[in-house]
Amino acid sequence: MENRNGLLVDITVMPADGFAERDAAVIMLEGLTSRNERACVGADKGYDTANFVADCRRIGVTPHIAQTTDTRRRSAIDRRTTRPAGYALSQRIRKRIE
Repeated sequence: MENRNGLLVDITVMPADGFAERDAAVIMLEGLTSRNERACVGADKGYDTANFVADCRRIGVTPHIAQTTDTRRRSAIDRRTTRPAGYALSQRIRKRIE
């Protein structure tokens, strides 16, 4: 979904294997790489994994992902992502879409 208007931008169907949502997100984000400006992706805590964050950064997408509060593991999102004001704005708008 697009943040400003809540319009559907892309959709993918994959087999449910526990990784499908993150894998589908990476595939859809790779399709955005033809844009001239840097893209951001907002997502919930389920996407806060080292692999997903690394994939986003590899393809040039800023991961505005909610940080996990699970005490058994650390968040893959660090201060370089959470410090800018755009991160907080993205987290507020993300809740409208969900």
